[in-house]
Formats: sequence, structure tokens, C-alpha cells
Amino acid sequence: MASRLRLRGPAELLSAMPYLMGFHPTDSLVALGLRGSGLHLQLRGDLPDDHDAAAVLAEHYASLFGRNGIDGAILVGYGPPARAEPFLRTVGDALTARGITLLDMLRTHERRYWSLLCEVPNCCPPEGRSFEPESSVAAAEATFAGLVAYPDRDTVAEGFAGPTGPALEAMQEAANRANLRVLRLTADRDPAAVRAALLSAGRAAVDAALACYAAGDRLPDDDLAWLQVLLHVIGVRDRAWERLDRDARHPDGTVAEAHRRLWTDLVCRGEPCSVAPAATLLSYLSWRTGNGLHASIALDRALDADPGYSAAGLMAEILGRGLSPSQVPPISRSRRRRRSSGRPRRLGIRPGHVTGPDHPAGSGRGAGSETGGGPVLGARRGLRSGSGACSGPGQRSVADGGSSSAGVPDGPGDSDISGEWFSGFGRPGAAGESGDGWPGGAGRPGRGGRKRRR
Repeated sequence: MASRLRLRGPAELLSAMPYLMGFHPTDSLVALGLRGSGLHLQLRGDLPDDHDAAAVLAEHYASLFGRNGIDGAILVGYGPPARAEPFLRTVGDALTARGITLLDMLRTHERRYWSLLCEVPNCCPPEGRSFEPESSVAAAEATFAGLVAYPDRDTVAEGFAGPTGPALEAMQEAANRANLRVLRLTADRDPAAVRAALLSAGRAAVDAALACYAAGDRLPDDDLAWLQVLLHVIGVRDRAWERLDRDARHPDGTVAEAHRRLWTDLVCRGEPCSVAPAATLLSYLSWRTGNGLHASIALDRALDADPGYSAAGLMAEILGRGLSPSQVPPISRSRRRRRSSGRPRRLGIRPGHVTGPDHPAGSGRGAGSETGGGPVLGARRGLRSGSGACSGPGQRSVADGGSSSAGVPDGPGDSDISGEWFSGFGRPGAAGESGDGWPGGAGRPGRGGRKRRR
């Protein structure tokens, strides 16, 4: 999105945050990573319930910031002091230990905010400062730019929920007919002929479906169920993935929009236990086009349908390692390179070994060199390493993030990722910024008349 929003103080920043994230955060920590004078990366994580989980999450966030070349950070904790402040300080210490400048550390609760880096009474009084997000300039500009802030993440997820009641029954019947159609298509054929028949039918179904949604229509139940069944053929899914990858980069945004409508419709109307391929494609498209929140929710649907689905594991790896699309070559390009080199055909990247143009496999750099030691973020709930979940039962660490290249890091567990929603996020006090609005009139938080707490 080309919208530019200048945030000149904590109140404006806090007012704009729900639009940055796509919903109003609660009981959360949001970490904003700046590179130079621009907002490059954003993360949101649920506040952890214990010290050990907090330490693991803090190191993970600091690692993501370090890998993305972040040089300054602003932390915002949502919640009462006993819940938010310990985690804020733990994350702040982890960032500082990696040489990342902590520009400000805010806590907000019930329309008031406090800076944990300032103890000057006339700047940051003990009772905090009040702010009115609805009447702020930042909220008005974000709304004018077309951004929406939903009440909470669950409200957004409802828009991706599968069918229930009569609609579900109708799709189950359509799925049964689709399976019978597959049996008739493959009857009395040898394995090679079966594969060829399924690939041909699948490619025709993908092309017809995209043409349908490009024309503003939608598939009837039987055609949707037929495509859903065929997407479980790896070659058909890869064909759809290659087409999606190509069309997502098309200068005409309506081409990518047809994909978005198609894969969203399959996720929302298809039989829930069979949506893993379509949900993974929707997650990938959302990541490629900069909508991190939708990428995460679609990934949730894929893993709910099939926790062992390898392509969903790939997406979890991409989101979990904070990779941007510029670091991951398009699927079609990767496949062409492998074919020309005589290597086996497979997807361009595999879970646990994601390579990009700047960090080739085996170079010892980039995400591929980190699979053995740190936590691997392939699970939807909780940060997981080789020994299992680090967070407590029911704990969900969600990271909603963004980067200037539309690729975003995710925190452990659910990954909500977004692209460059606001370019030119002015570092407070940076060149051309007056710094007005930050407590004490200081330019960069924590400097120029602001006293840091020790």
C-alpha cells in the first residue's frame, strides 16, 4: 500500500496500532522494528504466562530483528503492569543485548500509556497519559487509506470459518460425488495413465476456476468440491501454486484478486477436513501480497485440517523465520532451475531449509543454517523445539508482523503477517521530524531530555 503515515508521538502511534495490526491488540506485546527512518517489521505476541516462556519468546523476537537488519525498536505492551511490564523488560533486554537501540518502551491500558524508559514526572507522570484513539489524526488517516481495525483477531478469523449446518451437508454430498468422479476417471488405468489423467483434469479445473472468479462469478458446489479433491494431487497443487506465484506479481491487481477470491471461497465453503491445500495457497498468497493477518489465519485453517500437511509446514517455516518474498524465489523459478540442473522436481523450498538469493543452500548463512539449534516454528499453538512446546497448555503466542518487502516474521505459534502498510514510518526525531508529541518534546524517545530508567 502506498499510504504514508507520519506518527509523531506515542498517542498517535497507539491510535494507529490497531490499523497496523488489523485488529485491536489486548494482553499483547507489539514490537516495531525500524531500519533507518522506516518501519520495516512488526510483531505481536500474546503475553506469556511464565518466565521461561517469556525468555524463549524474547530471544526469538530479538533473533528475528537481528536477521532482518533492524537497528531500532519500539515496544508496546498491552495490559496491566503486572502482566505487561516484566515481558516488556525481558524483550527490551534481549534486543539491547543484540545491539538494537531501544527507542521507547510503552505500556498502555484503558486508554492511558506509560513509558518505561522515562521517569521525569512532568514528562511521564506516574498516573500515565490519556489518549483518545477514535479522535486521533492517525486513526483518521488510516481509515481514509482504507485500513480497518477489527475488534479482535477472532473477529477476523470468523471471515475464514468453514461451512456449518445445511451448507456443510451440501458440501459433504458434493465431495462424495467428486470422489466418485475420481474413481470413474481412474478406473482400469495403469499408474502413469492415472497420474496423467488427474493432472490434466486438475489443470483444467484450476484454469476454469480462475477464469470464473476473474469474471466475478463463483463455482457451484460440485465444481468447487471437484477442485478441492484434485488439489490433493501434488502436481495439481503445484500447478496452482506456480500460477499463483506468477499472477501475484502481475501489475494488474485484479489478477491476484481472482486468486484471493477463489482460494478464500474454497477455504470458507469447502469441506473443512479437506481444505489444507487451498488454505495453504491462500496463506502463501497473503504472504506474497503483504497481508500477514490473513496469512496466519489461513495457515491455521490448513493445519487444523491436516497438521502433517507438508506445504503448510513450509508456510509455517517461512512465516516463523520472518522471511520476506525477496528472500524466497518464486516457486516456478526454483523449479526451472532444478529441471535445468537435472535435480529432482520438488517445491522450491522445504521445511527447515529455506534458501534465498542472498543465502544459497550450504553457505552457512540465512535461515537454512539455523535449523539445528533454535526453535523451529512449525506448530500453530506454542513455540516448539525438539523437546516439545515451550509455552504452557493453551498458551498461544501470536505474532502479527510486517516488513517493507511484504514478508514478515511471525512469532511462535500463530503467525500473522503483513506487508508495508505504512512506508516512511518516521523514526521520532529523525531528519525532517520535529519530534513534537513525544513526551518532553524530545526527538527520539529516550534521548534529548528523557531520562532512561535503569
